[in-house]
Amino acid sequence: MQSFGVIGNPIAHSLSPVIHNFLFSYFKIQAHYQKLHIPSQEHLKSTLLSLNGANITLPYKEVGFDLCDEVFGIAKEIGAVNTVLHQDGKLTGFNTDAFGFWECIKEIPMQNALIFGAGGSAKAIALILQKQGIDVTIHNRTKERLQIFINQGFEVGIKDKNYDLLINATSAGMDQVSLPLEKECLKHLMQGAKIAFDLIYPQSKDITTIQKFKSFLHSREDTAFVRFARECHIRGQDGLDMLLYQALYAFEIFCNQQYPFEELKGLFYNA
Repeated sequence: MQSFGVIGNPIAHSLSPVIHNFLFSYFKIQAHYQKLHIPSQEHLKSTLLSLNGANITLPYKEVGFDLCDEVFGIAKEIGAVNTVLHQDGKLTGFNTDAFGFWECIKEIPMQNALIFGAGGSAKAIALILQKQGIDVTIHNRTKERLQIFINQGFEVGIKDKNYDLLINATSAGMDQVSLPLEKECLKHLMQGAKIAFDLIYPQSKDITTIQKFKSFLHSREDTAFVRFARECHIRGQDGLDMLLYQALYAFEIFCNQQYPFEELKGLFYNA
């Protein structure tokens, strides 16, 4: 029996075990996936080495990158991993956040985007948008974290213009109330936007079965950022679909097997 898990702090809210255990069961793979609360980064490497593979979430995506013996794909440019394989005592890192995000918004015509936040998820999103020819601006309250974005050619600081896509890549909203920017400034930005995307998804500690998860996919409460977007009469989308899409990419990495992506999606969205 192979052992996988999702590592973070906090981690109680994670839906990843429901997703992965369903997929392991559906494809008859002898594996189990669990939540692993790691209170400090000192325990991260030993935990990774105790598993066949893992997903890494806040606040360890960048620390996980440094612990890997080898990193593949866009994760090299991002400097953060959210998926790690353990094989023969070596840790190999990947980043599926970028592709999970792009899968959510690829059909929306846009020229530019404004990202709130400067952590590992913000880096993933900024780079995948940049690769698609979309101009990206980063806003972060802590100026020191912006230098890496400047070095990679991104604009920083909110400009007096319209942004097609607004993205909350901060922890604002985890309390279901706070926003990543002052209301009046955010309202002004939303008036010129097409969509507001929140990487946070609604709280869901009681979802322990695939049936409940599928129901949650089709009907859930708005996050604070999405709710504010709707109040401003623009489309809002939370991070639940992104969570699922990045998990599907991670599942393929864990299994070293490619599946038709639309078929994997259909296992969750179709009745």
